[in-house]
Amino acid sequence: MSIIPEHSIEEIRSVTDIIDVVGEYVQLKKRSSNFVGLCPFHNEKTPSFNVNPRLGIFKCFGCGEGGDVFSFVSRMESLSFPDSVRVLAEKAGIVLPEDEAPGEDASESESIYHALRFSARFFHEQLAKDANAQIARDYLKKRGFSKESIKKFGIGYAPDEWDALLKEATSSHVAEEFLEKSGMIIPRKDESGFYDRYRHRLIFPIFSHVGKVVGFGGRILNEDDQPKYINSPETKVYSKSNILYGLYHSKNAIRGKEEAILVEGYTDVVSLHQAGVQHVVASSGTALTKDQIRALSRYAKTIILLYDADSAGLRAALRGIDLILAEGLIPYAVRLPDGEDPDSYVQKNGAATFESFLREHRQNFIQFVLENSRAAGSMDSPEGIASVQRTIIQSIGKIPDELTLEAYIRAAAKSLDIPDNQIRSVLKRENQNTRSYRSANSRDSVRGRGSAAHEEMESSENLPALLPTVPAEKKLLRLMLEIGPSMIEFVMSRMALSDFTAGPSRMMAEQLVNQYQSSTFVRSSFLSEKASLEVRQLATEVMTLTDEPSENWGKKQINVPKLDENPQEAASSAMKYLKKYRLEGQIDQLKRTIKADLESGKDATENQIRLTRLFDIRKQLGSGDFSNR
Repeated sequence: MSIIPEHSIEEIRSVTDIIDVVGEYVQLKKRSSNFVGLCPFHNEKTPSFNVNPRLGIFKCFGCGEGGDVFSFVSRMESLSFPDSVRVLAEKAGIVLPEDEAPGEDASESESIYHALRFSARFFHEQLAKDANAQIARDYLKKRGFSKESIKKFGIGYAPDEWDALLKEATSSHVAEEFLEKSGMIIPRKDESGFYDRYRHRLIFPIFSHVGKVVGFGGRILNEDDQPKYINSPETKVYSKSNILYGLYHSKNAIRGKEEAILVEGYTDVVSLHQAGVQHVVASSGTALTKDQIRALSRYAKTIILLYDADSAGLRAALRGIDLILAEGLIPYAVRLPDGEDPDSYVQKNGAATFESFLREHRQNFIQFVLENSRAAGSMDSPEGIASVQRTIIQSIGKIPDELTLEAYIRAAAKSLDIPDNQIRSVLKRENQNTRSYRSANSRDSVRGRGSAAHEEMESSENLPALLPTVPAEKKLLRLMLEIGPSMIEFVMSRMALSDFTAGPSRMMAEQLVNQYQSSTFVRSSFLSEKASLEVRQLATEVMTLTDEPSENWGKKQINVPKLDENPQEAASSAMKYLKKYRLEGQIDQLKRTIKADLESGKDATENQIRLTRLFDIRKQLGSGDFSNR
């Protein structure tokens, strides 16, 4: 994968409105020149999260998180910096050179991604031009899939040959090694070479949530062939338990509705999207997993399980309910009319009727379990009733939110016709048993690694603490970052690097000097992934502190400096304060040294002379003018 050019990153930054991006995740309100909201990175009731649209940065004064629009997307979506750039490039309509072949220094993952991307493009092209693909084109036409939908989801065709992809990839310098590692080719038993995994099948590319091809699903075109679907194997870039088919195309619609529909198949997702129902995903041919639910939890609060009425569909829905509850989401189950699947129902009735059916027939998990247990005869005996009750109560116990838990306890008490206190009693016993089990396992774990844990604790305790950055130097750093070379020259010709606190503050001042000397001042470099985490955090803080941060920050009665009308006067004032601050520290230290000398009978004359000189310097600073020095 090619390196993203710096000019492309700056182009994306310049055309991206950070308020629009952050606003997709956080409800923002304008306050002064900034926008504030509840921080998405920690729980809070009063907004401490601040976005500065002029500088294109965000900062939370509660938890300390801060950065630019790239770091925000990276943090929210758990992406690397390059992937966050690609996400924002797509939003901005800017084409990046990621389709180029990876260079010699490309990582294994980058080379695998390239092989997968090449394969997806090859299959999609074959669908249009291969004569043998007519059966695939006819199938898609019969299913009612439009050209737009086929293109949107990258649907393709694998030629009816043993090595069509292998030949094309080899001629395009895609290495066999990475074709194999991507799961696209399989070694022959006689070790004489490789053959294509997918042959004469309809191909559905599987995308990550940021739009990278990570695998494929291949459906049979001849009904006599088996198996019906062949899915990509687990690879370095593809873990089935983490991926939801369609999430890349659906995440904005899911975020808007705060609701996701979970279906079984690829064609269900494509068909529903085409009809206009876009908040839908499928579990990529696997049973629903905790990681898939966690991926959905970034966008949705409610999950609607569309299930088949057969026993396998019921079991899958039951398994999914507990996972959804444990992640703090709300599950509903919907059973379509007999003989229908989401694809067929939406094509016959349209999107409006489909969504109306979901609203009218959705069941909470208590109703779902009871109805299906009665239908299966599981409640025909006292022990059967008790078993169903226990199943429901155990599911309720997985709900982490106290208010939601209480609401479901009351709903279950009414539906099960038992006192809510009895449900609480059962839940209490279940929790006690769980805690006892975890405690025992925790003790066993500690016994096995006690000395290592102790060493780790000792080493962390011995780490030196970073000195806090003084408010005056934050103001100086802010002015230099805001104004640029002229202010860097003004400040650093009157200050020494040693006047800045050792650590991020001094590092930032040194980088500002280096940029001034090389005539390459780039403000955004202090927020990029190339800067250290400490420098990025400090840069975000100092660029935000000069503006009104938030009501919550103001309540802490912290004096936040404002932008001054005369920057040089502001800098002079800050420099005078910082020098006084450093001087007072030296005076206090020298006083303690003199006192210790006198108490021990040592000669303190030299230190007393030094102290007198420091008093003289302090007096001069009291009336000094930095603006002309």
